Amino acid sequence: MIRPSVECWLARADASGARVLLLHAPERPGVRPALWQPVSGGVEDGESSAEACLREVREESGLALPDAALAPVADGLALVVSPQLTLLKSVYAAVAPEGEVRCDPAEHDGFAWVPAHEVHDRLVRDSHRATWAMAAEVVAALTA
Repeated sequence: MIRPSVECWLARADASGARVLLLHAPERPGVRPALWQPVSGGVEDGESSAEACLREVREESGLALPDAALAPVADGLALVVSPQLTLLKSVYAAVAPEGEVRCDPAEHDGFAWVPAHEVHDRLVRDSHRATWAMAAEVVAALTA
């Protein structure tokens, strides 16, 4: 099965530079270790990848992005999760609007605004490291 998914690297700039929002997903024994990740999720029937990205940002962070805030990073990245599942990923970056982050407790138990130069070291999954490598330049341009 091939399932479309999205990922969004949200950033804010402060006096020390760009900070990137990472969400902490708790361990799911037998499924995955605890990990830090960007906003991510599936594309629902009838949604475009951009619409799914905006919805996932709202659901997972409580932040509302306008449509025009999304900067495309990559489209159609294939991530083989198992022999039965491949995710077809669209990746975006955006400047996060002002406001308090409110994690969805069903998915994440915390968040951190991580300096951009430290993001790679917080990531566990190779797929997140690969998409961050692509998104880092876009985030830098958006927060310059």
